Amino acid sequence: MLFDKYNGLIARFPDECDHLFGQDVDGRSDLWFSIDANGHPSLLFETTKGEEQPDLKLKYVEVEFARRCEIAMEGGRSQVGTFTVVSFKDDDADLVRIFLRLLEEAFLAEKGPHSSQEIRSKIITLAEIFSRLETSVKDVIGLWGELHVIRRSHDPIKVARAWCLAKSAQFDFLGESHVLEVKATTKARRLHRFSMEQVRPSSGLNSYICSVLLAELPSGMTVGELMDEVLELIEDVDDRSRLFHQCLKKGGKDIYASALPLSVFPDGASLAVFRASTIPVPQVDESAPIYNVRFDADLSDAVALSREDAEHVLSL
Repeated sequence: MLFDKYNGLIARFPDECDHLFGQDVDGRSDLWFSIDANGHPSLLFETTKGEEQPDLKLKYVEVEFARRCEIAMEGGRSQVGTFTVVSFKDDDADLVRIFLRLLEEAFLAEKGPHSSQEIRSKIITLAEIFSRLETSVKDVIGLWGELHVIRRSHDPIKVARAWCLAKSAQFDFLGESHVLEVKATTKARRLHRFSMEQVRPSSGLNSYICSVLLAELPSGMTVGELMDEVLELIEDVDDRSRLFHQCLKKGGKDIYASALPLSVFPDGASLAVFRASTIPVPQVDESAPIYNVRFDADLSDAVALSREDAEHVLSL
């Protein structure tokens, strides 16, 4: 929503405007969205007396408390008031899109006034998330596969809640009776890299591997588009916010910047599920001081579960 407003304001920014240009958010008089002459977006919260806080200046974000502002609007009108101003100091459209989505989840999902202390606390958290984002095309492809597993589920909310938070987690999904690791590839064969722990868990967990073959197609979806589609399936505010933050951890700054359109093959041919115990592994002497064993395996000719059994595993 805010990104659409951002693009609209950029297109209509008045010539020689030397202050903020914006509009109210959803008809609210206490919440405004604007841009400046540099294309930097701001979200402005009407401030009540006695809510002053020290200003914040972080890597990408600045917050000014109790600032007297004039917001120019279309038609020559303007709005003058005292606001807490949250500004994003970058005009890269893909980075702006990520941050505006973070603001939506933090402040717009539930309507109501926000105190200066609450704004300060949430912005520090969001800025920390944003500053730690990484960039890797492998992350994008892997994330696409994991999001596809959530999207195709009959109960996407349940599967999303089973999605492990940490990017470095040993498994992608933790179900009630088993764990699931998703491997996605754009190669023609099911070539994947595994850790020994994923296929031979030392804890004795019942482990499965979901292999997803992806094709690069003009009619496919980018990982950002797929993420937005999955987020629309999640109605609970906390679940949706958690899912978005997790996507950022796993997909990094490429979440919207990546223009790679991917698609699965028709008739369910892209997806295959295997018992981890059936995947061949390198032989390592248990008494040898060898740890963190990783290896590549081709599952193209391995025996996969039946479609019925695979659906049961994927339902988590």
